[in-house]
Amino acid sequence: MPWLLTPRWLALHVALVAAVAGTVLLGRWQMAAYVERDERDREVAAEQAAADPRPLDTLVVPGEALTQPAVGRPVESAGRYDPGETLLLPGRELDGQTGWFVVTPLVDDTGAVTPVLRGWVDDPGAPAADAPAGAIAVTGVVAALETDADASVDARTALPEGQVPALTTPTVFREYGYPPTQVRQLLLVAADETPEPAAAPQRLALDQVAPEPSGVSAWRHLSYAWQWWLFGAAAVVFWGAFVRAGFREHREERRQDAAPPDEPSPTHPGRA
Repeated sequence: MPWLLTPRWLALHVALVAAVAGTVLLGRWQMAAYVERDERDREVAAEQAAADPRPLDTLVVPGEALTQPAVGRPVESAGRYDPGETLLLPGRELDGQTGWFVVTPLVDDTGAVTPVLRGWVDDPGAPAADAPAGAIAVTGVVAALETDADASVDARTALPEGQVPALTTPTVFREYGYPPTQVRQLLLVAADETPEPAAAPQRLALDQVAPEPSGVSAWRHLSYAWQWWLFGAAAVVFWGAFVRAGFREHREERRQDAAPPDEPSPTHPGRA
């Protein structure tokens, strides 16, 4: 098959080798970035979990968007719950059971409002869903508010009053009767309440609650690695398609060359 060694085909072979080599190297680079980022994220998470709780008012300013470094940090805050503004998030699973997340705003002495995810209940009418009265101190970790994609029920589903599909920033601003400038745009995932209520929802860990943080996560590096390797595989597939087309083209040329020449049309006497 000498036609595969013509300049045009040699250029195609070289382009294939370069494309495959490039995608393999880029995929390995993204895989290395994934491993490095995953290890760093684990180290940061471990350091945050071992750190002493910080006062929430020194970390997050009411009315301002949550910054990524604040996510996962242990914090503490104090004030009074506003039970009339409790929101329930239906369709949330815990240990194979479907129930509700219980979120109640905590109002501190300055008037700042913090949505506190007190935990999970299997019955929205259970006493554990009721926020305790009086002054209370809450310790927990910072999580980002949800997005519409985190809803466990269809947004078009008619829900009872006080229930919402997801606790997004617009939902918090719409449902809570406070000016947005007073509301911290986060979830405080409660680990402990002092004094301890007589009945409390089942506490939740951050990984049972928090949506994937924004930004370039370790998993995004992994997806990029697989994308580069798929591009390399696609280049091989395209090369194979070109080679098959070349085989068909040359087979057709050989068939035409081997066919007998057309016979000349017979002449007819008496015709000009």
